[in-house]
Amino acid sequence: MAEIILTIIKESILGSLGVIKSLAIVIIPLMILIQIMTEYKLIERLSNKTKFITDFLGVSKDTLIPLLIGMLVGISYGAGAIIDAKDRYDLSNNDIFLVMCFLVPFHGIIEISLIFWVIGVNPVIIIIARLFVAIPVTLFFKKQIAKKEMQELKA
Repeated sequence: MAEIILTIIKESILGSLGVIKSLAIVIIPLMILIQIMTEYKLIERLSNKTKFITDFLGVSKDTLIPLLIGMLVGISYGAGAIIDAKDRYDLSNNDIFLVMCFLVPFHGIIEISLIFWVIGVNPVIIIIARLFVAIPVTLFFKKQIAKKEMQELKA
């Protein structure tokens, strides 16, 4: 009985260390890349080329950088970028709400896709599935906000 428990513990530890190693191989270079992109303002250049995203989602152009950061890197770093953009550009509550509606299902797409790829999941399937959730949810709330604003204008 003790041998079985020790074997289970050994396999658990070795398996966990293997996963940690695989994650470190993905995450450490990604964090270095993010820092380089931030230092050389590559994210801002990218945002100029992808402005159609904010137009489609119904948010102001000032939300594009936090949206891209959240999509590419993750929701926690994206939330920090949203807080910074809120102070810097005076974003509306609707802009922040719609960006978060999109980012909750579609955050950290590169990191999460790479992590799933490392453990054997097809990242294309993950990206498509998350987009099929993020876009309709965001567009639904965009429409609800527009209805609410029309009702307020009529009143």
